[in-house]
Amino acid sequence: MKKFSFSIILIFCFSFTVLAGQPSWTKKMSKAVFTLKTFSADGELLGSTSGFFVGEHGEAISSYAPFKNAAKAVAIDESGKEWEVEKILGANETYDVIKFRVAIKKSQSVELATANPALNSPCWILPYKGAKSLVQTKILKTETFNTDYTYFTMSLQSPLDLVGCPLVDESGKVLGLIQPKNSESDTLAYAVGAAFAEQLKLTGLGLNDPALRAVHIKKAIPDDLNQAQLMLLMAGAQDSLTFATVISDFLTQFPKEPDGYVSRAQQSYSYGHFDEALQDINRAYELSPQPNYLYQKGTILFAQDKYAEAYDLYQSLFDSSVRSADLFFMASQCKAKLNDSIAQQALLDSCVAQFSRPLLKEAAPYLLVRAQVRLQANRFRDAVADLNDYEQLMKSQLNDNFYYIRYQAEVGGRLFQQALNDIEKAIELAPQNEFYYAEKASLLVRVGMYDDAITTSKALIQLQPDYSDGYLFLGLSQCLKGEKAEGIANLQKAKELGDTQAEGLIQKYK
Repeated sequence: MKKFSFSIILIFCFSFTVLAGQPSWTKKMSKAVFTLKTFSADGELLGSTSGFFVGEHGEAISSYAPFKNAAKAVAIDESGKEWEVEKILGANETYDVIKFRVAIKKSQSVELATANPALNSPCWILPYKGAKSLVQTKILKTETFNTDYTYFTMSLQSPLDLVGCPLVDESGKVLGLIQPKNSESDTLAYAVGAAFAEQLKLTGLGLNDPALRAVHIKKAIPDDLNQAQLMLLMAGAQDSLTFATVISDFLTQFPKEPDGYVSRAQQSYSYGHFDEALQDINRAYELSPQPNYLYQKGTILFAQDKYAEAYDLYQSLFDSSVRSADLFFMASQCKAKLNDSIAQQALLDSCVAQFSRPLLKEAAPYLLVRAQVRLQANRFRDAVADLNDYEQLMKSQLNDNFYYIRYQAEVGGRLFQQALNDIEKAIELAPQNEFYYAEKASLLVRVGMYDDAITTSKALIQLQPDYSDGYLFLGLSQCLKGEKAEGIANLQKAKELGDTQAEGLIQKYK
C-alpha cells in the first residue's frame, strides 16, 4: 500500500512540474491544432488524425492516409466546433502529408521555423487540446530530403496518439508534422518537415496525380494562371461533374480570362444547351477577340440551324489564322443545308486544297465526303479519283461499303472493269450479302458477259433461295443467251417471288 501511495505522489509531482513549466506559446498555439475526421461518400467514418493551421484563411496540413477514398472531411477545433474541409491544395502520399483549406473565415495559424535546432535540443509535441498535455522530447537525428526539407527523429515514450500534431521548437515555431510510429513498441517518434507540407500545391496535372485522384474532395485551382489553364484542359478528359466543377472554380478565380467561358461553352454545347454556349463564347470573344472563338461560335450557330449566319461567320475567317480544311468543310456543310450544291462543291475543293501532296491520312475524311458529293452530282470519274486517293491513305481500314461506293461511281463513269473488280472485292469482304451478288449479276448482264452472269445468279440463288433478283438475272441472262425456255421459267419464278420487272421481261422474250 505504501508503495502504491508513493507512486501516486510521484505522478502528481511530475504532472505539476510539466504544468508549471509550460512554454508561454502553448495556449495560443493550441488554437491552431485540431482533430480531423474523414468520411466516405455514404457517411462512413474512414479515419481520424490531427492537423494544424498554417495560414490565416483556413490553410492547414495533416496526414494524408485518412483522406484516401474520403468524400468529406471535418476539422474540429479546440472549442468543439466543426469546420468542413472545402478544397484540397496539395498532397504527397510518400511522405504522408496533405494540405487543404478549411471553410473558416479566419484561422489561428502556427509560425514555421526557418532553421533546425541542434541535436539533443528540447522540443515539444502539441496534441489537440494540448495546453495541459504538452509532450516534451528531444531531436536525435535530422535528415535532408528533396534538397531543402528536413525529416526529424526524436526520442518519445507517450501513450497519446500524436500523428498529425505539430513538432515545436523552444521559441514556439513549428518544425514538423508527426508521423506514425514504425510499431507500437517503438521508442522513437518521426516528423516530416512542416515546410515541406506547407509548400505543397496543385499543378495543372494535379487531376491525374494518383494520390489526389484517391481523394474525392474538391481540388483547388492553381494560383498560377498557366497551371490553372492546364488543369482546365486536363479536366476536359475527366467526368462531366469534375469538368463542370473545375470550370466553375476557374471562372471564380479568373473571371477576366476567356478560357473558363470557352470551356463552359463547350460543355453546354455537348449537352445541347446552345443558347448558353453562345452566350459564353460571345463573352470569351469580348475578353479576347480571337478568330478561334468566332469559329466556335459558327459551330454553335450551325447546331442551331442558323446556316446562313454560320456561313457568313466562317467566310469572314477564310483569310484568318484559323484558315484550315475543317473551316472550309464546315462552310461547305452550311451550303449543303442551304441547298447550294455548286457552292458546296467549290468549298470542298478549297477544303482538300489545304493539303499538299503526297496526301496524309488527315485528308481522308474530306476526300470521302467530296467523293460522295461528286457522286450525287453525277461527277462520277471525279468521285472515283477521290476514292482512289482515299484507298491509298486508308488501305488497311477499308470495308465492303467502300468498294460498293466506288463501284457505283465506276459504273456511272462507265469504268466497267474497275467496277467488276470492286463489286467482287465487296463480295469477298461480305460473302453473305446477297445484294452485292445481284449488283454483280446486273453489271455482267449489262456488259454482255452472260455466262458469268448465270454463274453469279446461281450463286445468289444458292445463298438466298427466296431472293427474287437471283431468278430475275438468271432468267434474263438465259434469254439473252438464247435459252428462252429456261430463262422464262426463271423469270416466272422471280415473278412469283414478287419481282415487278419480271412480267415485262416475260412478255418481251416469250
